[in-house]
Amino acid sequence: MTHEARAVAMFLRPLATLLRQHGIAPEPLFAQHGISVEDTRQPEARVSVAHTSELLTEAEHLLDDPSLGINMARHSEYSAFGGLGLALSAGGSLLSVLQRMVRFHRLISNAVRTELISEEDRVIVRFYADAGHTPHHQGMLYVMASLVRLVRIRIDPALNPAEVWVAYGAPDYLQCIGRYFRVPPQQGDLYQIVFSRNDAEAELHSSEPQLAAMMEASLNERLAEQERGSLLIQLSLWLEGRLPEGEPSLGDAAERFHMSVRSLQRRLSDEGMTWKQLLENTRRTLVERHLHQPGMTVTQLAFLLGFSDVSAFSRAFKKWYGVAPSQFRSGVPRATE
Repeated sequence: MTHEARAVAMFLRPLATLLRQHGIAPEPLFAQHGISVEDTRQPEARVSVAHTSELLTEAEHLLDDPSLGINMARHSEYSAFGGLGLALSAGGSLLSVLQRMVRFHRLISNAVRTELISEEDRVIVRFYADAGHTPHHQGMLYVMASLVRLVRIRIDPALNPAEVWVAYGAPDYLQCIGRYFRVPPQQGDLYQIVFSRNDAEAELHSSEPQLAAMMEASLNERLAEQERGSLLIQLSLWLEGRLPEGEPSLGDAAERFHMSVRSLQRRLSDEGMTWKQLLENTRRTLVERHLHQPGMTVTQLAFLLGFSDVSAFSRAFKKWYGVAPSQFRSGVPRATE
């Protein structure tokens, strides 16, 4: 069953600000598309993404602005992304920011799925259409430009993505992207932004790790509540808490979720997943979350991920990233044996 694509209304607050700066009252324009400007100040208010797309298209034409998404990002505050925005701005490394962005994005929209691909020399954030919805090109530009703006404010004004991919090819749109991101955009069938591994490991200035941890815990609770109908989300969250006690079996999970092993296997298969894949995906999420933490040792990581010994963890790590854990982070404090 296809669910309606919806997003938090706060996303549109920068658009209202931009319209006012051009002498256009946003209230009538928003209302024409079934959206209240008042809702853009309400953290829990959600709007139809179909209506949002219609509004963005009209605003783009009304302002004659192919860089509308970029200009919205320039007027955006962290609060426009709700609790997720605060968790992102709290700091850590860029990689940890991207991990939180991907992990918790469904708290703000179900219109797009995100994926974090961590390779030896680069980190990729990829956006896929979800809920039967085609992402609006200005909406995606707004999200990607907001991320890069955060990076330039909190890490380095000269930091640029290594690559930017878009699924929309109007020449003036591509030209605006090239100027803002300082890299020629590439066209494909999806949107993605790529950072070098060195840039991804850079720390945000004035990081607040305790605040970030508190916000992450809060977002975990909200995500579990929102996604309680999603078996994969429930299983992943359960695994994160269970792994330090040792690697759980499929039977353990079936017992925890009150179903037979065969039923659980069938439910996972319906989601295009196996127990082994889910276990590995959860472990990779955890290792990338914890590896950057100062003082974190390989032994501690192996314990957190539920491996029976350090050598088993090291073998798995080398399979995932092509290098040993202690070699993974050149130029920054490494996990020690």
